[in-house]
Amino acid sequence: MVGQAQAALAQRLELPAGAPTTPRELAIPRAGEPFDPYEALHGSRSSPAQCLTVPDGFWVEFDGKGDCIRAYSHGLNSAENPVVLVYFSGDVMLKTRTAVRFIAPGYERRSPDGLQRDMARWSREAGRPTIFLARPGMYGSSGDHNARRELREVMLMDRALNAIKNRYGVSRFILAGQSGGGQIAAALLNRRHDISAAALSSALLSVREVTRHWDKRRTVQSTNIQALHDPIDHVGRIPTQPRPSIVVLSDREDRIVPYESQLAYVRRLQATGFEPLHVLMTAADKTRHGLARHGQRAAAMMARGEPTATIRAELEKQASQANP
Repeated sequence: MVGQAQAALAQRLELPAGAPTTPRELAIPRAGEPFDPYEALHGSRSSPAQCLTVPDGFWVEFDGKGDCIRAYSHGLNSAENPVVLVYFSGDVMLKTRTAVRFIAPGYERRSPDGLQRDMARWSREAGRPTIFLARPGMYGSSGDHNARRELREVMLMDRALNAIKNRYGVSRFILAGQSGGGQIAAALLNRRHDISAAALSSALLSVREVTRHWDKRRTVQSTNIQALHDPIDHVGRIPTQPRPSIVVLSDREDRIVPYESQLAYVRRLQATGFEPLHVLMTAADKTRHGLARHGQRAAAMMARGEPTATIRAELEKQASQANP
């Protein structure tokens, strides 16, 4: 039944037969204008000149190719920002069992104003500036969302953080990442020395393990599994002087990113000498996957300097209130 519902949804959201499916020039929605599902599904292209016209746009390059990465911020000082929180969202492109691609319902209702309101709320909660950093091909950034999970996506986000750091005088970042955005946050933990904390919610932390899990349930198999960049393989590179604080939020019944893959990451961290805070929660959505808001709250508490015991108690309190 679930597979039939997904197929019906894909048929409704996919572009009509004969419609163009090639990347097009990046649109620049402003204020309450919606994001276009076409770009998330088929990609978009930009240029350094166009990127100058994109609000909070950062032109970044990797391996000889560039993209315009868009940010949505609140509370940034023009001169200096010692600590900034950065959020990486989950995927918006989904697939049916037969690998038909479609964009999650609701994406076309999001807008720059909506994202900035989200960041304003998070900033008030954390007492620090906040940024929603749009991954390639999504929410106003150019690029190909279909090429997610690969090193290029990680490196574009890494270099976008460098650009933000230089433009706004940032000393340290606190990251939050949900699902596929958690893969980005975890991969950045493995390579940067300016991340003081990270909150990973329902996160894709063992990419190949999760890909194989879903390949067993699909009629069309993944073809680029060796090209995937897997955070769990590189936890030994996370800086230890000082060690960043790491919070992992999981739902045992997660139907998108299996709990066992998240637990494997936590155990790998522990084997490497880290002491991550792993909190079990219950997501309210049908897939038991949506813990993004809790991840942002954990990051906000770390930004306020709350001790680990307080963070755990507050998150467990939220879990019990959601499930009386």
